[in-house]
Amino acid sequence: MSGRAKNLVLFGAKVTVAVVLLTWLVRSGNLDFGALRQMLRSPTLVAMDLAVFVFATLLGTLRWRTLLTLVDVRPRFGRLLQLQLSALFFNVVIPGNVGGDVVKALYVARDAKPEARPTILLIVFLERLLGLIGLVLFGSAVVLVRGEEIWSRPLMRPLAVSVVALGVGTAVGLALFLLVMNKAGAKIAMYTSGTSKLAKLLGQVVSALRLVSAAPGTLVRALVFSLGIHALGIGFFTVLVRALIGHDVGFGEMATVYPLGIMTLILPISPSGLGVGHVAFDKLFDAIGLSGGATVFNVYLLGTIAPYLLGFIPYLALKREPLAEPEPSSAAEGA
Repeated sequence: MSGRAKNLVLFGAKVTVAVVLLTWLVRSGNLDFGALRQMLRSPTLVAMDLAVFVFATLLGTLRWRTLLTLVDVRPRFGRLLQLQLSALFFNVVIPGNVGGDVVKALYVARDAKPEARPTILLIVFLERLLGLIGLVLFGSAVVLVRGEEIWSRPLMRPLAVSVVALGVGTAVGLALFLLVMNKAGAKIAMYTSGTSKLAKLLGQVVSALRLVSAAPGTLVRALVFSLGIHALGIGFFTVLVRALIGHDVGFGEMATVYPLGIMTLILPISPSGLGVGHVAFDKLFDAIGLSGGATVFNVYLLGTIAPYLLGFIPYLALKREPLAEPEPSSAAEGA
């Protein structure tokens, strides 16, 4: 079987999983597609959905621009925003969740200096990693700040413990990465040097990781933008819970549930987490004594994806555009 045929079979299997899970939720009465009409009939909810899309896209573009300074690549903000919107479009229409991010990276990498290209492509995965780190850290921070309110509810305690544990583990892991790369990066680079294709690839990856670890300030700034994106997402999700199923939930409660549910979308089991995310939120809501988790997530997911389709407009206008020459002081600023 050719590689293309295998990819089609794998994608077909993922679609099947999504259809089976969604069908099960609908037949069990845990997923109400009619809630979509309720959102579309509410100008306030539609306006909030679009506002979250706009601000989250701007923050995502700023995060990407910040990370590109690691290799002294500084395109115009308008150019990066155009590529960001195009990437969101491709993330919807291309099977898998990172296709669009690779496309935008390739547009930047093809105009950059050859030595910068491996790091530019690595930034695709670094962006996703910082997004996940930001999600976990934001959720755990909210749980700690709103601890008295959350811990007073016995059903919330297991989820709160899970979120805080993930947050602590993430913070420790990030600190260890920076420590190891700064202290032993040179030795690791020496061990991965060689003339074979594998050795060259590993050498490029290690060099990119050393470059990233050498600029913790840049990582922190990028992480702040991730925190802002997740604050918007949790806020809108909380509003949807109140509007669609009438539960008067707090931001802290949803900050406990939301990270755990969204993390299930990382699993490459179905396209865009369809079905998997629905089941996860349905069970998470059940765990804290609420109902309608799958319905709220369904509206949230489709409300998030729908504006992404507008990205085909900036994509059609894309042209090859040489990047601006790096400023002499840019290396110092990136560090």
